[in-house]
Amino acid sequence: MNTLLKDTLDALGGESLPACQSRALRLTRYARPDLRDEARKALLAAVVSAKDQRTEAGLDSWRTWLSATAKPEHTIHAKLEARLLINMGGTVLENAGLQLDRFGTAYLPGSAVKACARRTALAALRQWCETSTKPDAASDDALAPVCAPFAAPGDLLLAIIRVFGCTDLEWKTYEEAGNDLAWACANQWPTLRDQTRAILNRDTATPDETAPTHRGRIAFLPAYPHSRPTPDLELDVLTSHHQKYYSNELPTATDTENPIPVYFPAVAAGAVYTFALLPVGHTDSTTLSQARSWLKVGLELFGLGAKTAAGYGFFSDATTEIAAKQAQEAEAKRLAAEEAARAAKQAADLAARKEREAQRAAMTPEQRADAELADRASDWGRMKQYLRDFPKHKPDEKAAILRWFNGAGKSRWLDEIKPEAAKGKKPWSQIIGDIHAAKKTLKMDLP
Repeated sequence: MNTLLKDTLDALGGESLPACQSRALRLTRYARPDLRDEARKALLAAVVSAKDQRTEAGLDSWRTWLSATAKPEHTIHAKLEARLLINMGGTVLENAGLQLDRFGTAYLPGSAVKACARRTALAALRQWCETSTKPDAASDDALAPVCAPFAAPGDLLLAIIRVFGCTDLEWKTYEEAGNDLAWACANQWPTLRDQTRAILNRDTATPDETAPTHRGRIAFLPAYPHSRPTPDLELDVLTSHHQKYYSNELPTATDTENPIPVYFPAVAAGAVYTFALLPVGHTDSTTLSQARSWLKVGLELFGLGAKTAAGYGFFSDATTEIAAKQAQEAEAKRLAAEEAARAAKQAADLAARKEREAQRAAMTPEQRADAELADRASDWGRMKQYLRDFPKHKPDEKAAILRWFNGAGKSRWLDEIKPEAAKGKKPWSQIIGDIHAAKKTLKMDLP
């Protein structure tokens, strides 16, 4: 292979590169644009069969960042209903590239996502201006949600410029610069252009005769898979029946030529992609919601990638389904965390209890009685009830109580029990005599 040094070729296992597991490298650095027919098919089959190096943990990291950066109401989860062809002419393999990041994950660049939303908004504006009738949701017009928030075409045009921005070329006619804004406004362009430019000039304090440039207020992030089918890539084929006609070797297309299959990789249907929009600067929530609506309609109506006219690249909204799944997963994680915390606490309590039991097993009877009383004294309500039953206790239990009065319970004896007993207050007045009697019997002191 002329494009590889011999040492690299040997390290990767030879001509077919069996040791190369990177899809991105196979389609770029180690591509073979000279291959045809079965050899080309074999190369692309190796790309498709190679494993995506981005693990679920890697995608989880991206999802975590995204959830902390973009609000849920400005995120769209869309399920791919047909195969997706992206970057079809962007690599050295002419008409057979694929938009892969360095891990081999098929993603949609932000520029493509933005173009989908812009195309949708312009199509809606064109229909409105051409028919002079606002698309009506009651008539099942797919573009009706795009126009719904606006009272007039000029309002939609202004929103388009605020979302996507514009340069001085946007103020020229379609004939002058192929301006898509002029195309969308049809014969209303001169009027809508002047109205919109006046508003933008006023907002930016720009002289009226100047065509203002405007920075877009919305950033369209690259779309990555939220969930991937297995396999996530598939080998597709396009069969050309009229090669000589397309190369101008025949004046008309006939059915006499041999069909020539052309293989290329595609993203498999079933993948769910996450599309996120972020505000640029001080962007109001209304503008962000409008852009999100345009993108949602565009994904379902126009699709993304190549060959959408043949049915490729169309999405369906899966936001509600994914949100419910995420809520379910979050609840499951919460319950699992609670269960883990409960189990950890039980284990810690058990270990602590065993430790206390081991310590008490090594104590003298007197030390053990003091330790048990200290545990009881941690709850004053429980300890108070225990003291009320003082006359019923065994001598060693009474001795432990007297020791407690001389130690940790001294303030309870001096500030509460003894003064209240002197005033005749129950229950202390009922047991004070038994306490002093035990003191004499056990030959112990009280504070």
